[in-house]
Amino acid sequence: MAEGAKRSGSYPKSDATQAAILAAALTEFGAHGFAAATTRRIADAAGVTLPSIAYHFGGKEGLYVACAHEIVRRFQEATSELTAPLARLASAPGDPDAARALIADTLKRVLRLFLDPVGGQTQADFAIRELRERGPGFAILHDQLWAPGVAGLAQLVGLARGGREATPADRTDALLLISSLLAFAMGREVSLQLLGHESESAAVEMIDAAIDRRINQL
Repeated sequence: MAEGAKRSGSYPKSDATQAAILAAALTEFGAHGFAAATTRRIADAAGVTLPSIAYHFGGKEGLYVACAHEIVRRFQEATSELTAPLARLASAPGDPDAARALIADTLKRVLRLFLDPVGGQTQADFAIRELRERGPGFAILHDQLWAPGVAGLAQLVGLARGGREATPADRTDALLLISSLLAFAMGREVSLQLLGHESESAAVEMIDAAIDRRINQL
């Protein structure tokens, strides 16, 4: 058998296979948490054999950690265009309106990430469970997503208020702004009912307007 050919008990690593497993795992872990989730259900949902999960991710915990990294990757990809404007504002403060506009843009991007029809709800469910239960992915999400996300938003809040360094009050407001989006994502159906909309797009427009009003108060 030539080197690199498939051997008995091994599986070719493909982007499509790994993506299918990750999508199924995010749904399973988000719904049941790390302890109660099963790799059997994940494999069935992904349409793969059970040993292929171990082959691709090293087992249940490795897959869970990979899910956390995937959430970080998607968030960083969605917000990558905001890094340069934030750096410019931080290096030359004195434009509160630009800071407010960047805050609003950031929050709207995060909202749409949670509402993405391809995995948005499962990402929110997974992240919220990690906040509550502190599973194997907590440190990854905290160190690479929550902490830098709140710090960056707090810096913008401080700049919008004419400051140079984020204060404890700025960090508190940043945390509350992000938490409000998580709350909407977690209780999407209830939120739609409370907002009086059957259409999610109409509700999102209302939330966008609410974001603008809130940020204009800074």
